[in-house]
Amino acid sequence: MRKSAVVRRALKLAAAALLAAAFVASAPETALTQTDTPPVDLTGPIEPRNCVPCHASIGAAKAPGLIFSHASHLTVECSACHVATPHRDGKTTRPTMQTCFSCHGLVHGPSGLIASGDCRDCHTKDFTLRPASHVKDWKAKPHAVASKGNVNGCLLCHEPKKDCDECHAREKPEIGPMPSVYLRSVPIKPEEPSVLIDVDEPVTVGQCVFCHADINGIKPGRIIFTHDTHLKRAYKCATCHPKFPHQPQGTLLNAMQDCYRCHGLVHSDKGEVAPEKCDACHPKEFQLVPVNHTKKFLSGGHRDRARNEPTYCSMCHRSSACVKCHNGGVKMADGRTSRKVIPADHRKAQWRTDHGGKYLAQEGLCAVCHESASCTKCHQTTMPHPSNWLAAHSKQNGSLGKDCNVCHKDRRTCQECHHQDVRSVELVRENCVKCHPEMRTEPATKIKNAPLAEHAVHFDVAKKKGKPYLCSECHVGFGFSEVHVTSQLSGPHDLRACYDCHGALDVNRLQIAPWPGSELCRRCHTDLKI
Repeated sequence: MRKSAVVRRALKLAAAALLAAAFVASAPETALTQTDTPPVDLTGPIEPRNCVPCHASIGAAKAPGLIFSHASHLTVECSACHVATPHRDGKTTRPTMQTCFSCHGLVHGPSGLIASGDCRDCHTKDFTLRPASHVKDWKAKPHAVASKGNVNGCLLCHEPKKDCDECHAREKPEIGPMPSVYLRSVPIKPEEPSVLIDVDEPVTVGQCVFCHADINGIKPGRIIFTHDTHLKRAYKCATCHPKFPHQPQGTLLNAMQDCYRCHGLVHSDKGEVAPEKCDACHPKEFQLVPVNHTKKFLSGGHRDRARNEPTYCSMCHRSSACVKCHNGGVKMADGRTSRKVIPADHRKAQWRTDHGGKYLAQEGLCAVCHESASCTKCHQTTMPHPSNWLAAHSKQNGSLGKDCNVCHKDRRTCQECHHQDVRSVELVRENCVKCHPEMRTEPATKIKNAPLAEHAVHFDVAKKKGKPYLCSECHVGFGFSEVHVTSQLSGPHDLRACYDCHGALDVNRLQIAPWPGSELCRRCHTDLKI
């Protein structure tokens, strides 16, 4: 291949590359992220963008007796039929028949009939075509009064010559011939200031009142409810409506479980937040028993739902309702006799010790069978603890200490609070005996409480060291010493903390504290043969 041919080929490839690069550079950028739903303009032009956030499917009409689909009208602007804001003040404004006849039955020059004017093309067979206003003697005086001054509406259905003029010729009323055609007219939607709502924002009453002027207008039957009662308590709409209620897939209605976040809730000494009595929210004729509570459901079929969704059951049932049947010997809905139900883990020996921890960790379903009375048989302390327990338990003056130890084996949380005022004080008798009077005992080796004895034996260390110890020298936090590890081998004492000083040498290779090794143990345990 000649050199000139190679050069020409290289130039062509370079030109192609530059052209491709220019095309890519000039290509419009595409959106990589999905944008939020644009605000809905309630008074703006009637356009799909203002409808689809709530109406995902706007195909067939739901009006009875009407055969209609938006799909067959896609070439027509929405505002050609919707001459008024569709939703306002709790009412839905639909296009009238006069609006339909702007196209239906209209012959447009050589183009012919724009849309069918045949009644049965738009109305079902069972639909009564005669208007309700056309009473039995309508053709006499009533129709004359109704059409006086405006006969144009009559021509929607009636042919002037056949239906009007022939009769008028016989009856000879003092009127002239009827107009030959129906005069089509479409009102112009007046311009209004925009009323925008953002369906992605938290729900507020401002998003609702334009369409629902009476937000208390709940249809009677299932519930007794008014928004007014809740608004007076300054509840936020988003508390009950976490999402905008009107969604493309339909209207989101609150479930009964949503109501029970407040109804029946006892808020400490404030009492019941909202009533939980059935007749407070349901009318007398309402059937309270859910339709899914069949014989099978009541006779054991509810087990899985009760286990997986206990809040569903607890809305209506207390544990006494469960226990009565679960204790056995009760005739069930299907005629069988119930057997005693005891969970498998409750049969294990360690259950009495372990159940408190599971309750605190919210790992169990205690409330399904047990009420507070079940706890107080063993626990003197109020169970479960009320919300003000941290502030109120100090009034017990330590009388419930042993009871606390049943569940709270790790005392770090308690100690951090109880020792807050002595975090950096000196380890001397007067700083301890106020709360621990047994630490007055002398010699300190006779104190039966091992942890208290450990501290008390150091009260007089200032006589040898020249200054007392500070609590913060050993304690990073007041739950345990900084090296504490519970061990069956170490018993009540964690000797590793002791040997940090006893028998250890300081930087000058001088002994920090006497009694290394077993000598320290024999100081108190004189019976030890070590």
